[in-house]
Amino acid sequence: MFEDAQKVSSVFADKTRFSIYQFIVNHPNATCTVKDIAQEFSIHPNVARLHLSKLEEIGLLESGWDHQSMPGRPGRIYRLRQKAISLHFPPREYQLLCELTLDALSELGAGALASLEKVGYVHGVRIAQAALATPSRNIPNDSHPLSELQSIESLSVSVVSHDETKTVIRMRNCTFREAAEKYHPLTCSLHRALLRGVWETLYVPVEIEALTCQATGDGSCELCVKPKSCGKTVSA
Repeated sequence: MFEDAQKVSSVFADKTRFSIYQFIVNHPNATCTVKDIAQEFSIHPNVARLHLSKLEEIGLLESGWDHQSMPGRPGRIYRLRQKAISLHFPPREYQLLCELTLDALSELGAGALASLEKVGYVHGVRIAQAALATPSRNIPNDSHPLSELQSIESLSVSVVSHDETKTVIRMRNCTFREAAEKYHPLTCSLHRALLRGVWETLYVPVEIEALTCQATGDGSCELCVKPKSCGKTVSA
């Protein structure tokens, strides 16, 4: 455990490496190449390759070969590792606490689900309020109607499509991934309620429908967000 912590702290001591990891977490595509990272951070490909290798070494990334690229030797591609790493000092069993709590909630039926969604919604409101109150928010594109949503890094949301009738958003890094694989009806409802709290604080009342889900084997979570009939639409 201590040796693992030393490795992680050593890897993230480099600011560029930490920024590369954040970039990959929030990247709209499933994979990145050495060339992608070199161009994004204006560094030599060999330096980019070193950073990516270090991140893979501690288990944050995994790599493979792109056999569908240009003719010739396939290039190496990097993606987020599906399983998260967690270090606590002294040791804490938060994952076990999460599982026991969700086990208990699953025994309580619809009432527990309603309470979970209420808590998730309130937390989403808090996230959005905190983002709006932060003057130094990193908004990627002020002209985009959903720039505030995408600026909240903890959500890891990218917009797939957007018009006056609906918006499709994608999340490649599920916040509740490990728990969702076992308790996805509960955790996914919680996550949708959280996102609804964020959305309705930033924009208008909405309904959110799941299109794909990482917890059930899809490559990413995609959600369809539709304004409620009583609310205004987000102007494009």
